[in-house]
Amino acid sequence: MTVPQDIAEARALFEKAEREENPAAKAQALEEAIVLLDSCDPDEVTDPQAQLIANVRLANTRRLLAQLVGMASVSMDTWFDYVGLLIGELRPEVERIAETDPELKKGLERFLGQEVADTLLKRNPDEA
Repeated sequence: MTVPQDIAEARALFEKAEREENPAAKAQALEEAIVLLDSCDPDEVTDPQAQLIANVRLANTRRLLAQLVGMASVSMDTWFDYVGLLIGELRPEVERIAETDPELKKGLERFLGQEVADTLLKRNPDEA
């Protein structure tokens, strides 16, 4: 596929994830979208496409963090799927959003638990 096609497909997967009510299916669609964006060959990505990819990742990470608040009960396997996304592939976006949006940061902390969130956000728990 071409970079524009990959970006379009990833955006469709992000939209599917946003509408998905099943937390496990949502995590799966998010993972597929991220893998697709990450698979774009850097040598074939133009500067505008790179900026679009960065914006798509950031916007959809913001949407995910907003939705985490409503995910009061998920299975342990699904929780680990989200933790993997949040502290793995999406970590730069999560850190950036947590620095600028206190409400989303609080929701992230509630979803992950304080200790995991402190580790993710590189914060000393004694400073809280």
